[in-house]
Amino acid sequence: MKDPPRARKRPSSRRNKLPAMSDQFKSRVVRGMGWSAVQVGGGRLISFLVFPVLMRLLGPEAYGLVAGAGVFLALLDVFSDVSFGAAIEQRRELEPDHLDSIFWAFLALGVLLTALSVVAAPWVSRFLDMDDLTPVLRWLSLGFLLQMVSGVQVSLRRRELQIKELTRINLSAAAAGGIVGVTLAFAGFGVWALVGQRLLMRVLTVVQLWLSSEWQPRWRFSWSHLREMSGFGLSVMGNRLLNYLNRQFDQLLVGRVLGQVALGYYFSASRLHTMAINMLVGTFSQVAMPAFSQLQDDPPRFRRAFAKACRYTTMVAFPVFVGLSLLAHELVTVVVGEQWLPVVPAMQVLALTGIVHSIQYVNGSAMMALGRADLSLVILLIHSLANVVGFLLAVQHGFVAVAVAYTIRAYLLAPLDLLVNRRLGALEFRQLGRAIRAPAVAALVMAGTVWILRTRLLVEQGDLLRLVISVLAGMVVYVACLLLVDRSYWDEGLELVRNLRPDSAASTSEEQP
Repeated sequence: MKDPPRARKRPSSRRNKLPAMSDQFKSRVVRGMGWSAVQVGGGRLISFLVFPVLMRLLGPEAYGLVAGAGVFLALLDVFSDVSFGAAIEQRRELEPDHLDSIFWAFLALGVLLTALSVVAAPWVSRFLDMDDLTPVLRWLSLGFLLQMVSGVQVSLRRRELQIKELTRINLSAAAAGGIVGVTLAFAGFGVWALVGQRLLMRVLTVVQLWLSSEWQPRWRFSWSHLREMSGFGLSVMGNRLLNYLNRQFDQLLVGRVLGQVALGYYFSASRLHTMAINMLVGTFSQVAMPAFSQLQDDPPRFRRAFAKACRYTTMVAFPVFVGLSLLAHELVTVVVGEQWLPVVPAMQVLALTGIVHSIQYVNGSAMMALGRADLSLVILLIHSLANVVGFLLAVQHGFVAVAVAYTIRAYLLAPLDLLVNRRLGALEFRQLGRAIRAPAVAALVMAGTVWILRTRLLVEQGDLLRLVISVLAGMVVYVACLLLVDRSYWDEGLELVRNLRPDSAASTSEEQP
């Protein structure tokens, strides 16, 4: 007689626990996204403060030299971890032997890639016709070894959403590297200021990660455990190889065909675009993949999380990239000087791709979280082939034409990514449309306001005053329009602030997602 009541109570008890677990997971993800915002935003703020100083002191020739080295280093970086780091973040269960084996594989790859880069440096210098490239490339090659010895520690922190600790490490290293870089530039070291800045950041990052890590490698290596992780990782490595064609092949062509100075201009425009992407979209993509991975068996929650991530990224990305495109001239003249004005057209065009990337980055994280690296590889192959064709056709017409080709490809192929994830059940178009509607409307109203100010009301004003007034007016108009279209942004902003408070973090410090 007592059994039926007990049978009815158990499901009720489990149902009562589900909301608590959901709230706990949501709190950890929100805090992770918040600290990721601090990390990426703070790091990019440091770069924003250092970048213009170095540009004024060094000029396009120095940046062209570093960009030439970066093209080759980026190719080797494709193979730098065989994407075992992504496998650590995605795999549900990890054994000590998995981590030990990956660490020693990392170290071996670091030594191999460093040696390969040192030996190949003269050949790369001759290929790009840059006489001073060889020593620069050889010193920058040390970055591979420094990167590899801390790869496991970084992946473990991302897996566990320990973004706050990564924030502290990355910001301190970025600040120290920036100070050293500017100091060396003022002292007249030229391109070596950039080399010293990058190497010091790597060294300080490695030291802090090892000192603060609870995990330490053992003298153990297992081929079987390494193979278990490589099934996922090798597919991701294919993505990285194709991603190289998307992001570096254009610089390779510009350097080879148009020369060192043109590469310096194009690299600077691309770097500003990349900094903005990392600051705005990278904030969420760092947390999105591990967070989505934990929801892969719950399609409704997965789709809601996808829409929410797009909602946050577009809320910030849409106005910033529209503003960058409209105010590129004023921004360049005020921040880095008129000698850099040739980069303005490329900046304006590349900024428009940030609108698409604000959704594509989330889309890619969702696909990887579902374990469909194979589909991601096919999509990226299509993007890469389109980019290569576009770059080859455009490079003879200058680096601005290369930027135009990149942007056209981004918009033409953007629907393909979304259609694939829709077939996987990761998103619904109506849900996505509702998520980005308010930012899109507000950004359009802001763009009209800024355009009228620049071309009608502030024509006679100096660049600095025109930039300040346009930015302030654009911010006010955007926020006001955003809240008019969707009042829920106000409540969500308050919730984010509450989750970032120290007492909120302490109350759940011992909880697991």
